Amino acid sequence: MERQKQRFAAVLVFGGIAFYFGLTHFNTVTHWISGLAGLCTPAVIGGIIAFLLNVPMTAIENGLKKLLYRRHPEKAGKALRMLSLLLTFVCIIVVVALAVLMLIPELRKSIMSVIAQIQESLPALMDYLYSLGIDTTWMEQQLAAIDLAAIDFKELASQMITGASSMLGTLVGAVSATISVLGNALFSTVIALYILIDKENLSRQCRKLLYAFVRPELGDKIWHVGSLIREVFGKFLGGQSIESCVLGILMFIALSVFRIPYASLIAVLTAVCAFIPYIGAFLSCGIGVALILLVNPLQAVLCLVVYQVVQFIENQFIYPHVVGSSVGLEPLWTIIAVLVGGAAFGILGMIFFIPVMAVVYTLLKETVNARIERQKAALQAETMDQIIEQAIKTEEEESED
Repeated sequence: MERQKQRFAAVLVFGGIAFYFGLTHFNTVTHWISGLAGLCTPAVIGGIIAFLLNVPMTAIENGLKKLLYRRHPEKAGKALRMLSLLLTFVCIIVVVALAVLMLIPELRKSIMSVIAQIQESLPALMDYLYSLGIDTTWMEQQLAAIDLAAIDFKELASQMITGASSMLGTLVGAVSATISVLGNALFSTVIALYILIDKENLSRQCRKLLYAFVRPELGDKIWHVGSLIREVFGKFLGGQSIESCVLGILMFIALSVFRIPYASLIAVLTAVCAFIPYIGAFLSCGIGVALILLVNPLQAVLCLVVYQVVQFIENQFIYPHVVGSSVGLEPLWTIIAVLVGGAAFGILGMIFFIPVMAVVYTLLKETVNARIERQKAALQAETMDQIIEQAIKTEEEESED
């Protein structure tokens, strides 16, 4: 008891000293914190990348175990893990390459169509301006009024040199920033690879570290919450990826059947924007309709109708079974999570507040169920005590008689 008092007093004294130092040297402390955050940024990003890649890698690894080690899955070693990681990167590269190959021709086609529409409508626009009495010859007059002899070429040359030097400084800054970002991305990827390859050993070390500094009961609760977060987020990412692919394929088939232009572009946009619940559908639909409106207004209306029909089918029959059931969250709480996450953190909040709400919902449900079970047990024990007392009284009364 005396040692605990001394430890508490030491913590209080050193904490007060640290707080006073932080207040008196605020700029120095913030500089240290920012430098430490900069050093830890690759590790944090690497952990996030590993967390995201762990979902497809685990699915591929489990599939390979069933295929190659059906009878003896315990024999699967690091070679299978490396193969699963390699196949995960291959799948990501293939998906990105297919998306780019589908997007570039469609983007080029849309840009050329917009330019052609502008060229076709420009004469009509000029005629319309003339019909309104708007004279555009003022542009020619402004150009003709430029006096080349009045230009000070020395001043112009100095301005050009100054602009070139500032542009060079901006270019150097952009190059250095790009190199820094690429370096952080490389280090983060390497850290993610090491985490994924040796994730069981890291998990065991984290668990030992946790139980070394907290009580076993608290350690069990913390580990349970962490496991629940990993499980819910993994299911959410997996379900959302499947749902996005299914929706993109359905949209491409439907638009192609009705021969609507930019079918592949709209399908890819739909698959990407599907990660943003509710808002993503409106965004991809609006972009698609706007592009088709430049080509054919009637097809734009048809695209809007087809898009909404496919989206309705997907929301009613696919999304609840794929994503909703994967995280165990009711539609009402899903909408609340999207609204709260969007208001607090924007698009990222809309995406990731659904699994956060699922974790909170699951923990709250477990707490409520545990309290109800304890109350039931206490009530049963109380009832049992009353029954025993009544039996004793009855026995005593019978013995007296």
